[in-house]
Amino acid sequence: MSKNKDDIKREFIEDMARTCEQTFGLPRMGGRIWGVLLTTEKEQLSSEELMEEVHASRGSVSTMVRMLERVGFIKRVTVRGDRRHFYSASGAESLLHAELASIKLFIQLMERGKQVMNPKDKKGVARLEEIRALMMFFESEYKGLLNRWHQKKDKK
Repeated sequence: MSKNKDDIKREFIEDMARTCEQTFGLPRMGGRIWGVLLTTEKEQLSSEELMEEVHASRGSVSTMVRMLERVGFIKRVTVRGDRRHFYSASGAESLLHAELASIKLFIQLMERGKQVMNPKDKKGVARLEEIRALMMFFESEYKGLLNRWHQKKDKK
């Protein structure tokens, strides 16, 4: 028995949910919602449509869309004349922006850690400094990657 396109799409969305859980630590429901928004043919979906698509309660969808908005994977959009909440998937580079945000947080955390350390604890300070230096390197490299991505995209 062959699978139809809807079954294959649902499997993809479940794979997305598992991958988001493993990679980003998101609840599976967040991955499902993001997967639905990435694969819909519509410009945006309402909260009600998301509830129906992922078979979840209003509260669950509301919690997950706030989390996904905060991370930058989705955005809330307005539809003129409609008071409901609508959501769409953010652009492809939202993944890199989320990574950049976490890298910046780690840089700040390592700097704070060094400030509270006893200067005599040379090994601890060195470990924190190495992580900070690595994260600063990644931050500068990600910016370069985004610039190259924009150049490549603009050539199309």
